[in-house]
Amino acid sequence: MEPRFERADMPRLHQTSTEHNTPRRVVVLYHYFAHYREAVIRELLEHGEHRYDFAGDTVDDGKGIKLTEAIPADRFLKAKCRRFGPLMFQPRAIGLALSGKYDTLIMLGNAMWPATWLAAIIGRLRGKRVLFWTHGWQKREPGLKGAFRNAFYRLAHGLLLYGHNAKCIGLACGFDPDRLHVIYNSLDYRAQEQTRASLDPDAVAATRREVFGGDDRPAVMTITRLQPAKKLDMLIEAAAECDRRGRPVSLLFVGDGPERERLENLAHERGVRAHFTGAVYDERAIAEYFAVSDLCVIPGPAGLTVMHSLAYGTPFITNDDASSQMPEFEAIVPGVNGALFRAGDTSDLATHILACTETSSMRERGREQSIEIIERFFNPVTQRVLIDRAVSGHDADDLWAAWSGPLYRVANSERGG
Repeated sequence: MEPRFERADMPRLHQTSTEHNTPRRVVVLYHYFAHYREAVIRELLEHGEHRYDFAGDTVDDGKGIKLTEAIPADRFLKAKCRRFGPLMFQPRAIGLALSGKYDTLIMLGNAMWPATWLAAIIGRLRGKRVLFWTHGWQKREPGLKGAFRNAFYRLAHGLLLYGHNAKCIGLACGFDPDRLHVIYNSLDYRAQEQTRASLDPDAVAATRREVFGGDDRPAVMTITRLQPAKKLDMLIEAAAECDRRGRPVSLLFVGDGPERERLENLAHERGVRAHFTGAVYDERAIAEYFAVSDLCVIPGPAGLTVMHSLAYGTPFITNDDASSQMPEFEAIVPGVNGALFRAGDTSDLATHILACTETSSMRERGREQSIEIIERFFNPVTQRVLIDRAVSGHDADDLWAAWSGPLYRVANSERGG
């Protein structure tokens, strides 16, 4: 696999705001702050160029998501959410827009939240900078639905988008490219890096023997809740196809869910070697599973799992339907750190599994490039710097992130990491 991106010179982190270097007072308003946001929240709190406070509810909306404990009490404002069917109202958004304490509002950009509309209008009338942090568009929406979404997005001075697919659709809808900031997404990469570095090679080898046996056939894992939306039956069918082509693979399913029994039965029927661990929450154990696997695959939509896998050096395969994918799938560079197969095409999935695992040298190169793209784009440091730039009033500049070098490495060297 030949790399499609090169290292650039690494600038110092504190040279990102030369024209707009007046610190601003920012409040980030979410419905709640999930635990997987902790790393970027800490970056904003500890190293942001501006003063960041956070406002949100202290409970989730019934999804059982663990909330972050990384926000100090003096930087957090409780903003209770009230749901009415598909609508959500957060009264404190109005108060924050009226408040003279903040000159910048960053709000979760959901057009079904009436208070966000009002807060954005009030904030702009009061001279505040308004930004929406949002997935943005997955596809162009016709008629009233599209007009409604676009009218909402135009309330903001800028959008903080997770990926370039959303930006391209925004451009097609007539939005100014300077207002569409791609800030990517991230997990706690520093903790993952430390865990990865601390793995014992002998323990990893023992885990591989335990899970996959003693042969050298390629090892393919998936880690997710075992549910129909992930289309994991396609992975088993693709493995059976690999076997028919004379190149069998072994499968590892990390996770639990309503599909587990059906998937176990299907693997048995197809003669596919598959190991099911059940739910696993220990990060070191998860890191070992990534380390023993040559590839991670989710045939359905893949979100933060892409970040998780690549951070541990495990290339990733998912489908190519951008209209149904989560934005994190953009971290996959086909032929470099994984592949995108034709959505719904099991034979094409098998072809890509075999291509990505053809030789040990190819698998090793895929590991290196998986880590490289996380350190360049999909980490909390890069995400924080790009948010700082948007808050400072810089025009969106996709090439800035591409040419600025792996900021995560610069940050670690400056902080003695």
